[in-house]
Amino acid sequence: MRASSPIEQTAALGDYRARWRAVRRSTAPADRDSAEQGVRLAYRAAGLEPPARIVWCDGPQALAGLVVSRDDGRNLRFQLVDRLRRQIISKIEARIHRKVLAAVDSAVNPADALVTAAAEAVIRNVPEQNLSVLGQLRRTGLSLAGVLQALTAPRSFSSCAAGPHDLSWLGAYDYLREVLGLHAETEPLRGLMQLATGVGWLLPHEHTCWLAERPNLLCGDARDRLHHASGPALRYPDGWSIWAWRGVEVPRWIIEHQDRITLAAIDDQIDVQVRRCMIEIMTPERYVALGGATRVAEDETGILWRRNWLAADAWAAVEVVNATPEPDGTRRHFFLQVPANLHTPREAVAWTYGMRAEAYAHLVVRT
Repeated sequence: MRASSPIEQTAALGDYRARWRAVRRSTAPADRDSAEQGVRLAYRAAGLEPPARIVWCDGPQALAGLVVSRDDGRNLRFQLVDRLRRQIISKIEARIHRKVLAAVDSAVNPADALVTAAAEAVIRNVPEQNLSVLGQLRRTGLSLAGVLQALTAPRSFSSCAAGPHDLSWLGAYDYLREVLGLHAETEPLRGLMQLATGVGWLLPHEHTCWLAERPNLLCGDARDRLHHASGPALRYPDGWSIWAWRGVEVPRWIIEHQDRITLAAIDDQIDVQVRRCMIEIMTPERYVALGGATRVAEDETGILWRRNWLAADAWAAVEVVNATPEPDGTRRHFFLQVPANLHTPREAVAWTYGMRAEAYAHLVVRT
């Protein structure tokens, strides 16, 4: 639907931003027929013959674990996605100023921390083949063309495959096509758009294109960090999952068997970030009550608690009392985690407000 007035065009930016956010975060099963049609369109748009085989996987773990043979041909991620994008940008900039294109891209495709975090978790955890040049030569042969291909071929999963974060830029061009009427300029992107709206990951090669399902679970906290308090934060149809607490990947048992988190288990944990997640899940109040931390200072603002493991490895929290009493007259105690290099409760409380201790001391009313 082409919008004729500037007011309509501006209003449509929000609609397309919401649409493509939903596309990136979708946990619905892939529309396989539509995605396969999109593959063929995308290959043709890039000047390539459509692949003889389109193979589905139930998640990126299976996709990354594939053994690609010489019969599958060379990887085409660059030709299918990156080079095609550059070509379309050149066509678009011949029609509209690059500042307009940048503004549309910023409005329709803002940074999506949750999708980026999910993609980074996938890339971090899938098996990496990282073939050597010799390994590539075994696939391509010892011809001059084979040697050149082996020297330039992408070798890691992140450079061979494309996920939702790699295709999110298509939202801006969908807007340019439908709202500003740039149909001819964006026509080569129709296949990729169809793929992006109906598939999770793709691994394109000359003769075989592998497609992976979208996750069937994607959870985050209010700050768009991967997070789920009682189960996996990211899960694919084949069962492959990531457990995370406020953006930190943690072992499954820490989320699903929280009763096993003890002082000894916390002390045994080597990873500093995971250890702090364990204390958060146990709750700082219980951790202090069980003797996990030592009282290091007390003043009118509260009590500072600290636990040292190594010289540069410590945990601290300041215990404060709510200024407003509860209905029964009692006052709630709160534990606020703070940097371990602070020395006084006043300094710690001031830090939670983004202030220096001296400035906080001059406040008349404190909460």
